[in-house]
Amino acid sequence: MKEPLSINVVSESVYGSEGQGVHTAFVDTVEMLKRRSDVTVKVNSFDRCDVMHAHTFGPLYWAIAPRYRHRRVMSAHVVPDSVAGSLVGWKLWQGLFTRYIRFAYNSVDTVVAVAPAVRRTLKEIGVRTRMEVITNPVDLKRFKPDAKLRREGRELLGLKPAQKVALCVGQIQPRKGVAEFVAAGRANPGITFVWVGGRPFGKLTDAYKGMNELMEEAPKNVHFAGMFALDRMPSLYNAADMLYFPSVQENCALAITEAAACGLPLLLRELGDYHELYGDSFFSAKDTPGFALAVKQAFANKAQMAAMRRKSLAMAKRFDVGVLVEKLVGVYRRLAEEAGPR
Repeated sequence: MKEPLSINVVSESVYGSEGQGVHTAFVDTVEMLKRRSDVTVKVNSFDRCDVMHAHTFGPLYWAIAPRYRHRRVMSAHVVPDSVAGSLVGWKLWQGLFTRYIRFAYNSVDTVVAVAPAVRRTLKEIGVRTRMEVITNPVDLKRFKPDAKLRREGRELLGLKPAQKVALCVGQIQPRKGVAEFVAAGRANPGITFVWVGGRPFGKLTDAYKGMNELMEEAPKNVHFAGMFALDRMPSLYNAADMLYFPSVQENCALAITEAAACGLPLLLRELGDYHELYGDSFFSAKDTPGFALAVKQAFANKAQMAAMRRKSLAMAKRFDVGVLVEKLVGVYRRLAEEAGPR
């Protein structure tokens, strides 16, 4: 019997950035690896393991990386456009950030791109490292349609059983489409719009004042519920009737696949990258009036909503953790074999 492969999973997100998708992906990676008997897992350790798998590229990564020559894997959650409309002054430092992430991704032996578009972008900016496309996984045993979870989620959000609910999950920043979300709420007063998420970077968030004004001036049917612990998310998705996600740029948003796994119809921005990942499993719109109309039409057509629920559930199966963890462990094994004995 082979000795278990030891993996050191590294992420600085544990030190105060829990409200972002990178942290969720890191937590999911650790959890899915711990379930396997052929793998042992350490987190942010300075011990030597067979492979280091980094999710971030800050000081902690650079401190640990020298111990893992020829044994480094890094998940590419971030591309240059990830900072557009995200953090203060992004236009001034996006070029420098692009050079930095190129250097970081070229410092590892294998990059795990979380979407085909991520791989294309990294090649365009000069990343030469070997790349594998492995999307962010979703645990279909946790994220699933469930009447009990729906009741729990509605109680958490203070929702009545009969309310029609459009949910968005994400950071409150311009890139996520907060303005379009509020506008759709104003145009559809009979529907409740709930945004789950906050601003983990505080006043460093782009348009911090403008986001405050949007929230303060939002109509009564639009609620910003704040951040919740990760273990509450299955209940919160189940509490809704639709995921309305108007973000202008994503690399493989967990909110989309988690909501789909819970059976929510999806309303997303019309982007080619989304079709590449999710096929025709979602409603789409291109602009603010389009989103407002799409919400109205979706809730008015019960048969179409039911059909889209089925499409969501079918799509989510392609992102099942059981399938994707096999690919990831395969990357680890190949790298460990190429590197030879520790």
